[in-house]
Amino acid sequence: MPEGPAPDEEILMSNPLLRGVSFDERLRFLRDGVVCLRGIVSPEWIELARDGIEQRRDGLLQRVVSESGASEIAGQLTVTRRLRWICDQLLFDKDVSAATATPWHQDMSCGLADSHRIVHLWMPVDHMPRETAPEVVRGSHLWKTGYRIAGQSGEAPAIELPDIESNRGAFDIVGYEVDPGDVVAFNHRALHHAGPVMSFGEKHRAFAILCADDELLALGQLNRQLAAPEAFRAAS
Repeated sequence: MPEGPAPDEEILMSNPLLRGVSFDERLRFLRDGVVCLRGIVSPEWIELARDGIEQRRDGLLQRVVSESGASEIAGQLTVTRRLRWICDQLLFDKDVSAATATPWHQDMSCGLADSHRIVHLWMPVDHMPRETAPEVVRGSHLWKTGYRIAGQSGEAPAIELPDIESNRGAFDIVGYEVDPGDVVAFNHRALHHAGPVMSFGEKHRAFAILCADDELLALGQLNRQLAAPEAFRAAS
């Protein structure tokens, strides 16, 4: 009997999304700069993503990311048809005892263009408590300020980022407990971070996917080489 296709060659589902983005979800994204889309990704995609991670097959992982529906979600959130995948990261903890928090930052302070036409999608494949998942300062995407991460030099913005974590009560911080199938979407100008792993022995894996308007790519306004902070672990 002929052998079946290799895992990297398997055909993924034509539409991994169970539903579209609602008007209320789109409004919250535009107003707050962040929204959690509950149960939007199909269980089949989650299983394929887990298989790709477990097998460490780059070809399968690339297909999982490119056919995740991320561009469609980003387009619906921004009412822009020309948004598409530009880069991604597979985020997982090899040694949870050594995992640290991701510092508060803006993506544009890490080498990306300063534009509202870049959407960051965080897609977990395991359950994650709020303490581990990304948190965002509500409305910070609308601030007309670019912040420098402590210790950052070169062409970094002149204003140093305030110590948000030590003064959480002074900021309107939004966070979510998430399950596989949920997607946390936020504007890449928004201030965000992720906490450390709290439960040893549990898996905490997610894909972080960026989508941008084609015009940014055509104009050369996008730096694909993300200069991440040293403590990067969960939210880029």
